[in-house]
Amino acid sequence: MTVASLIAVPPFVVAGPAQQSSSAGEATVEFSVVVPFHNPGATLRRAVERVAETLYAQNISFEMIAVPGGSRDGSLRTLEGLPWLRVIADPELQDKGAALQSGIAAAGGAWVGCIDVDADTETEIDPHELIECLHRARENAAVAA
Repeated sequence: MTVASLIAVPPFVVAGPAQQSSSAGEATVEFSVVVPFHNPGATLRRAVERVAETLYAQNISFEMIAVPGGSRDGSLRTLEGLPWLRVIADPELQDKGAALQSGIAAAGGAWVGCIDVDADTETEIDPHELIECLHRARENAAVAA
């Protein structure tokens, strides 16, 4: 699967570093949520807050990683004050694909998911759809084992 196809069909969930290695005990959190973005505007903060609230409510241990890819609309500043959010602000990342790759590389969860906050500013992100992807990934891994 290419990065371009991942960007086109979020949310998605794939095995993280602990699932891919021989020792499954390496992950400190179950789920890493990567949020690559390019000029999402005011919707960014609310989207990441809704996902975090839903993950907390489902009792899923998680980390959230936001990565701007050449974003210049000031949306990065809207994320200030969210202690559970890690931001990777590298000026070398000039597009959303590079931001996605950087976020996935930094993820430490057993599972890594992505949401697309830039996809449609008219529609809010549905955190339950992301969690459903996580459940399906878990089930598929259990069947394959």
